[in-house]
Amino acid sequence: MRESGRGRGRRPERLHHPLSLLAGFIPVVMVFFACALGSIPRHFSMSSFLLPLLGIAVITNVEAGKNRYGRYKRYHLPELVGDRGLVVETETMEEIDGAMDRILSRGERVICLNGGDGTVQRALTRLVNRFGEDEDSLPVIFPLRGGTMNLLADHLNIKGSTPELMERALRAVEEGEEIPFVRVPSLRVTRRMGDREEREYGFFFGHGALYRFHRVYYRDTKGGPLAAATLFAKCAFGGATGRTRYRDVFGMTPARLLIDDFEMPGDRFTVILAVIFKVVVITFDAFRDVGEGDFYVLATNVPFFRMVGRLPRLLWARGAEPPYPREEFFNERASRVFIECHEGYSLDGEVFELEEPYTLTVERGPMVKVLTPAPTIRP
Repeated sequence: MRESGRGRGRRPERLHHPLSLLAGFIPVVMVFFACALGSIPRHFSMSSFLLPLLGIAVITNVEAGKNRYGRYKRYHLPELVGDRGLVVETETMEEIDGAMDRILSRGERVICLNGGDGTVQRALTRLVNRFGEDEDSLPVIFPLRGGTMNLLADHLNIKGSTPELMERALRAVEEGEEIPFVRVPSLRVTRRMGDREEREYGFFFGHGALYRFHRVYYRDTKGGPLAAATLFAKCAFGGATGRTRYRDVFGMTPARLLIDDFEMPGDRFTVILAVIFKVVVITFDAFRDVGEGDFYVLATNVPFFRMVGRLPRLLWARGAEPPYPREEFFNERASRVFIECHEGYSLDGEVFELEEPYTLTVERGPMVKVLTPAPTIRP
C-alpha cells in the first residue's frame, strides 16, 4: 500500500499547511479547558474533535482494469487532490482493507474509489463490518470508474473519465456543508463454513457459470467489453459442443437452492444470480421485474447445451416470460436466497475461490450513500 503525495515521489502523511497545524491545536486546547472546568461530557471522544475539516480520501486500486500497467499514473490524482485530502494506492485487495482502516480512522466524509465494482465491494464490506449496517454512521462513497466492471456507476448514470469525476467530487465537498448523495440498497452475503461466519456486501452475486466465467476472464484477458464478449462466445461454443478448454465454464454446479420458501428441484445448477438492481451486461437484459422481494434472482437447473437454441429469448428477455417452467428456470424478485454448495462464487466481479462445503445466504443489506456531484459544465 502506497500513499501518494503531491507532485513527484511519495511522502508520509502529514499536515500540509501551518494553518492546519493551528486548526489541529485548537481542539486540544478546548479539551484541556473543558476538562479543567469539569464540563466535558462522559461520552466525549477525542476523535469527534479531530475529524478533518474537508474530509475526502481516494483509494486507487492499481490492479483494477483501467489502472493496470501503470495507466493510473496518467490521471494525476495526487496532483488533483493536492492538500485537500489523502490519496492511497493499493496493489492487492487485502491492502484495500488497510487503506480503509486508515481513512476511516481519519474520519473522512467522502471516500472516492478509483477501481471497479470489485474495489467498491471490498471497501464497502470493510466499511460496514467496522461501523455496522446503520446507514447514518457510514461515510459517502463515490466510484471513479477505474475498473473493468463499473455496474454501480452505470446504474447511477455516473459518467466521465476518472479525473473528471475526481474534480466533480472535490467541488461537491468544497461547496458546502451538505454532501449531495443518493441511497442505494445493497446485498448482504453471509457465508458459513463450519463454526466460521463472514459477511460480504455488494450488489451483484453470481454462482456457477458466472463464477467460473469471472475466473477465466481475469486469467485469460486484459479486460474490457470486447474481451468479455469474445470470451463469452468461446465459453458458449465450448459448453454447446463439449470441446475446447472452456467447455466446463458453462457446466453444472452441485448445490441445494432455496429461494424464499421455494426449494428449486434438482441438485445441480448452471447458474444462480442475485442482483439488487437490474443490470445490462454485454447488452444482455435478462432479469424480470415479477413477484415481490428486495432483489432480482435468476437460477436454472437446465444444462447449457439444452438452452443454446433459446439463448436469445433468455439473455435478451426484457421482461418476457421464460420458455421454461419456474421449477427449471426461476426469474423473479425474492428476499432471501439460501445455497448449500462447495464451489466458489463472485460478488461484484470479485472472485471467492472455495473448495470445501459451506452455506451461503443472500439477503438485502444496508442502504449505501453514493455521492451525486453536479455534472461538469463545459464551455
